[in-house]
Amino acid sequence: MTQFDFEKLVDAEYLLQNRSNDKVVVIDARGSMLEEGSLMYDKAIVVDWADISLLGEFGGEELGKLLSKENYLQIFTKLGINADSEVLVYGFTMPEQGFGDEVRVLYTFRYAGLDNVKFIDGGFKQVEKLGFNKNYEPSFDRIDVSDVVRSEATQNDKAIFTDELLLKIGNEDVQVIDTRLEVEYNGRVIYGENKAGHIPGAISLPFNTLVDNNGFLKSREKLEKYVTEKGLDKNKIQITYCTTGVRASYVAVILEELGFKVRNYEPSFARYANVGEVE
Repeated sequence: MTQFDFEKLVDAEYLLQNRSNDKVVVIDARGSMLEEGSLMYDKAIVVDWADISLLGEFGGEELGKLLSKENYLQIFTKLGINADSEVLVYGFTMPEQGFGDEVRVLYTFRYAGLDNVKFIDGGFKQVEKLGFNKNYEPSFDRIDVSDVVRSEATQNDKAIFTDELLLKIGNEDVQVIDTRLEVEYNGRVIYGENKAGHIPGAISLPFNTLVDNNGFLKSREKLEKYVTEKGLDKNKIQITYCTTGVRASYVAVILEELGFKVRNYEPSFARYANVGEVE
């Protein structure tokens, strides 16, 4: 049951109500984590976060950055998205699975100028209950971006990159937010980063603690209380990071809705671990 009054958040029932709406485009953001033959919504197109981001080596500055708006116009055409479209995105049901990829899509498309994007509360477990499912065929159901010549986003004021981040660490007007799992914050290397630990002074705010046990985003009141107890201050700027910018995008969007001034460190800890000090 949806608990958070956020215009970008809808329940699965909303998808059902708009099943016959030709202006609605449905995206399955589970991407490369979705195994062939798995169930998916029968009208969805599968998109991986990497399909709509700049590529590069793990630990480099490029991986995790957004693309140019010209690139997104190409991608929107492939997805059947135009100025009249409403985009509904779902991902895995947290906290057991997923990284908040559905909100990474929203974060990305918003930069590209597409505002009418909403994500489905509770993830695929709720979508599956609608009963309009099919088995995933990658060659047919996933977007093909092989012909998109990728170039980097410009004037992305929602993001921050390594050189500027390094200057802001320790600034009393800035709070760095680690959105990875607590075990990662405390030193476990899961994805092959060059160092363990976290950015000095970072506050641990794991992305999947923003949902309840059924995968629904917690209420505004509960989230306000939670982040206040974590020490977040609306008079300061928050900088979110994770490993490659996906989980951080999820938290950035939610914090922004709560009234925080947030920038997302898109290259994230995979890059930072190669150039900065950790604790």
